Amino acid sequence: MKKGKEFIFPENVDKDYGIWKDYTLKDLGYGILTLLIGLIFIAIPPYGFILVLVKIVIVVLAMTVVMAILTVRPIASRKNIKVRDNLRLKQKYTHSQKLYYLKPQKRDEPNEIEKY
Repeated sequence: MKKGKEFIFPENVDKDYGIWKDYTLKDLGYGILTLLIGLIFIAIPPYGFILVLVKIVIVVLAMTVVMAILTVRPIASRKNIKVRDNLRLKQKYTHSQKLYYLKPQKRDEPNEIEKY
């Protein structure tokens, strides 16, 4: 006995357009933007050998962090959930209004106000 048409959506459905190995256009834009900012940072004087090496190390670390955030998936079984989405969801929850319930009062016992 069939009730109706059954729709099955795969878990890895994502609204973004994938470019290369789970990277989307937005991810590619973040990577290119980080690289451009890093190149501008390296181009700013002073140009001493050690200072340029320190700048290059800082840019490589920044690129590594950005690529790690874009690549890592917090839930291994769900490929469509990204770290930034997970962090945004957690931040939104911490800033949302919480609802706390008071302990129900017993009918036989008087309230704090009625005791006096």
